[in-house]
This record gives sequence, C-alpha cells and structure tokens, in this order.
Amino acid sequence: MKNSKSTFIKVISTVAIVFAMVSTTDLNAQGPPGGATDTVDAIPLDGGLIALVIGAAAFGVKKLRDNKK
Repeated sequence: MKNSKSTFIKVISTVAIVFAMVSTTDLNAQGPPGGATDTVDAIPLDGGLIALVIGAAAFGVKKLRDNKK
C-alpha cells in the first residue's frame, strides 16, 4: 500500500513539473513580429496542446494502475 502511494506521488510530481514547464514557455509557432517572412502559415499552439499533454499523462497513469492490478 505504501509503495503505491509513493508511486502515485512521484507520478503527480512529474506531471506537475511537466505542466509547469509547458505552461510557462511561449507556445507560438509564429516568428518574431516584423520578421523576414510575410506568410500567414504560422499556427499558434495554445491550450489545445496543453490539454493533449495532460490527457496523455492521465491516460498513462491509468494504464500503469491497470497493469498493477
């Protein structure tokens, strides 16, 4: 029982660190303002990417827990 709590805390800590790193960086695929390119092909990476990462982490935790049972 204690081992599963320790593993759960490690997973939550890892997810929190990854979330902090992802959410504090500038997630724009666009170049700097006034850059050399005049195209409109840039795609902003915003909350959708963060939601995808969080969902993937939650799915991984679920799969790890299911494998232990």
